[in-house]
Amino acid sequence: MVTEVAKQEPRTQSAGIQDVKPAVTVTVESLREFGIEAFTRAGLAEEGAREVTEVQLESSLRGQATHNMGDVPRYAQQVADGKLNRAPAIRVTRETMVHAQIDGDNAPGQWVGVVSMRKALEKARQAGVGMVAAGHSNHYGAAGHYAWMAASEGLIGLSTTNGGSCLAPWGGATPTFGNNPLGVGVPTGKHPLFVLDIAMSTVAMGKIGLAIAEGKPLPLHWILDKQGRPSTEPGDFKASMLGVPIAGHKGYGLTMVMEVLAGVLTGATFPWDQERGTPHGEELNHGQFFLAINPELFMSRQEFLDRVDRMIDAAKASEMAEGVKEILVPGESEMRARDRNLRGGIPLLPSTYRSLLAYREKAGLKSQLQEVAS
Repeated sequence: MVTEVAKQEPRTQSAGIQDVKPAVTVTVESLREFGIEAFTRAGLAEEGAREVTEVQLESSLRGQATHNMGDVPRYAQQVADGKLNRAPAIRVTRETMVHAQIDGDNAPGQWVGVVSMRKALEKARQAGVGMVAAGHSNHYGAAGHYAWMAASEGLIGLSTTNGGSCLAPWGGATPTFGNNPLGVGVPTGKHPLFVLDIAMSTVAMGKIGLAIAEGKPLPLHWILDKQGRPSTEPGDFKASMLGVPIAGHKGYGLTMVMEVLAGVLTGATFPWDQERGTPHGEELNHGQFFLAINPELFMSRQEFLDRVDRMIDAAKASEMAEGVKEILVPGESEMRARDRNLRGGIPLLPSTYRSLLAYREKAGLKSQLQEVAS
């Protein structure tokens, strides 16, 4: 969810798919109703259906190309197939004033994530800092969502997760580590919320899959082949499932740091131990880590907000490089997209729209995706 420099108007798609025009724009409420019905029809408890839908819907509102409502059919099918717990007992297993350990009971990761970040925020309000490690969880969508939750309530937030292996150790060619993302949210005064959401690879795996689904070429330095060599061939990615870490060995190092927080501390299954195509009923046991900090531990709320605004002002006051029209900070283009889409509806890419319609027919949903009149 980060765009440091914009040469044109703020974009909602990543390189390789930015020229794909939306198939349709639908109302926010109809998309929300679709998600809730998809999950409840699959058997998920209504509370969970609403929580998971909101996490995915927010990504669509922010114009994120992946981790959005387009993933609802996949998650709902996992619920229907019994791969995710339909009525989990998400519970705290260890707790102090500043931390909690949560057992997700194989619930959808978004549900576990929301419960976990709320617990971290609660502790940060009481003690100044709150840390939560969640295990027995699943894929939780966009890491930036949980950071955004904290920033929206005036706290600094951080979140990361582990997952299936898709990055090799630096110099290696074996998928070993997950594309462990980093989400950071910071409250602001006069500016849009500062929200950083980055994968540890050059581009998120979902965006690679989306580019392939939309028939777009893969840019160089997105994927590696089975020998660890840069490639642009979709077949090489399907064979290797290897992305390219950001900043070379530095991204590899950050991946391991995120694994310590989300994998080691949580007791989750390590990426290299997870088998692709998990058998029916077997839990993946992803781990997630959440941190919330109350800035008032260090200074007054207003002073903190003023200083964050000064930092952003300094970035924006920079002399712009040739051809650049505006300097943006992390999350700014996404917050603009959110405001725009709340007013005018959510654009859906062709592959996303096809996926939703196909699942609607397959699951026999009654919800209609209501188009916004142009």
